[in-house]
Parts: sequence; C-alpha cells; structure tokens
Amino acid sequence: MAKKDLGPDKVAIAKKQAQAQVRAQERRTAVIWIVIGVILVALFAALVAYIVRQSDVAAVGSGEQSTPAVASENYGFPVGDTGVVGEGLDDSRVRVDIYLDFMCPICGIFEQTQGPTLDSLRADGTADVYYHPISILDRTSQGTEFSTRSASASALIAQESPENFLAFVKAMFVNQPAENTTGLSDAKIQEIAAAVGVPDDVVAKIPDHAYSSWVRSATEQASVDGMKGTPTVAINGVMQDPQANPDDLNWSTEGALLKFVQDAAGQ
Repeated sequence: MAKKDLGPDKVAIAKKQAQAQVRAQERRTAVIWIVIGVILVALFAALVAYIVRQSDVAAVGSGEQSTPAVASENYGFPVGDTGVVGEGLDDSRVRVDIYLDFMCPICGIFEQTQGPTLDSLRADGTADVYYHPISILDRTSQGTEFSTRSASASALIAQESPENFLAFVKAMFVNQPAENTTGLSDAKIQEIAAAVGVPDDVVAKIPDHAYSSWVRSATEQASVDGMKGTPTVAINGVMQDPQANPDDLNWSTEGALLKFVQDAAGQ
C-alpha cells in the first residue's frame, strides 16, 4: 500500500501548528511560574511582617520594667506653662486630666479639636494638663499590643526627654493607625520620636517596652478613677461626661472644652 503524500503545503501547516502548540505551552508554563513567583513573594512578605510583629510583641513586658518618676500618683504626666513634663506647674491652677489611647480614633479627633485649646490654657497659666496614656484598645491591634507599646514609648519619653513629650503625643496622633490593624511597628514609633527631636539614645530604648507593666497599672488606675473610655477628661478631679452633656461636650467641635475649664477657673 502506497504512503499518502501530504504535500509540502500540508507539511508546512502541520509544522506551524506544532510550533504554535509549543509556544502556547511555553506561555502557559511561563504564566504558571509567574503566578507561583507572585505567591511565593507574597508569602515571604507575609512571613517577614509576621516575624516583625512577633518580635514587637515578644518583648512587651519581658524585659526589665521601670516606673517613670515624673508621673503623678494617679499615673498622669503633668505639663505646665513651660510645655515640659514636670515643669511650670502651679497647684492654684485648674487641673485637667486627659485619658488617651494612641489607637483610639476619637482621641485623634480630640487632639485635633481640643489640643490647641489645651495648649493655650496651659501656656497662659490657666490650667495644668495631666496626660494619661493608657492601653484599653490592645485588642484592636491584631495581637501586636500597639496601645501598650505606644504608651510605654510615651512614658519613656516623658521620663528621659520631657521637653519632647508633647510633640511626640501630637505626632503619634498625626500618624495614628486605624483600629483593627496591626498598628505601628516599634521601628515606626522610633522614627516618629526621632522626628520630633527625641535623642538617639532614648529612641534606641523604645523597643525595650520598659514601661509596659506601668502602662497596665495606669490603665487599671484609670478605671478606678472613673474613666469609662477614651478620651476622658477630668476637670479638678471631676470626670466630664459628653453623653450627659452632648451639646456642650462634643469633642468634634473645636474649643468645646474651653468653657468648662474657664468656669472652673472662675473666668
């Protein structure tokens, strides 16, 4: 039986089809490897992020713990008319206590709307302001304990770089992370501290979390004081309740706190 002659045209077509199939297979293989590569890169990035988060968390409270000598008996950092923790204070002035958590979004709003008022009242000698960084929102930072870590950093700065404490608090709210995220890493907190002028030797101590146990005690004391959430404001020891007075104590309204402090000062 004679072999069937495909002819030169049919051979060429078959050859082209075979080549096309090979190229298609090569493209599919390339796409598969690209997808695998992307997945591996994403997994590696996730692993690195996890390791970084775990390194932050692992150190919280595990090292030598300290108590800031500049803090008041009820765990507040007092700031008078000089803007430096522990300086420029006068017992005859109105005392304003602010309880805050660096993860608290309303605290961020409070700093924007009431911070300038507090700065003015403090600078003109009307009030001394006591800042209470606490950690009631660790549960909203995906296990990284951001509230405790950031409050510990603020305590460190209050103690060892008191002239930069207020600037650090304000900068932390400018860079405030959203709730239910991992918060800021220790490295980012260090970057913020350095940017406001905290000396390098103090910045280097932030990852030690040396004041984390103190922060937890401060948080417990805040509840004893009557703090029900953050931000909470006390004027001359009396807790102010925005829910009981929503028209006048609306933290989203600029200067809402002014009248209450002036009334306490007899102005």
